[in-house]
Amino acid sequence: MLDFPTRQIRAIKNLLLKQQKEVEQNIEEIEKDDPAKDKVLAESSEPGTDSYIADIHTKSLVILDSLKRISLSIRSALLKIRKGTYGKCERCSKQIEALRLWAMPTARYCLSCSKIKEKLSN
Repeated sequence: MLDFPTRQIRAIKNLLLKQQKEVEQNIEEIEKDDPAKDKVLAESSEPGTDSYIADIHTKSLVILDSLKRISLSIRSALLKIRKGTYGKCERCSKQIEALRLWAMPTARYCLSCSKIKEKLSN
């Protein structure tokens, strides 16, 4: 960790752990509620059921993909905390602004590098 007080890191770690738990619960709920995985509904022969199932299943997959990316970001941030590299910009190696980390605890770049990266992406 760069120049962050231990108390701040502990609070951010607790926030990340709470977020990770919520994301995991959301993943479980989405997977459970996916109608394509429900044999009774999937075997239904009512008109329009197949398109409904396909539509909801597609939306579920998009949400799951997003949740899994968020989970990966959280795990990466938690790993950096364990390694002692949390808060270090992956582009310039400078310290990420503390307010940025509070607003977005999974931030990988300082504000300057984030803006540069965004410009390069467009």
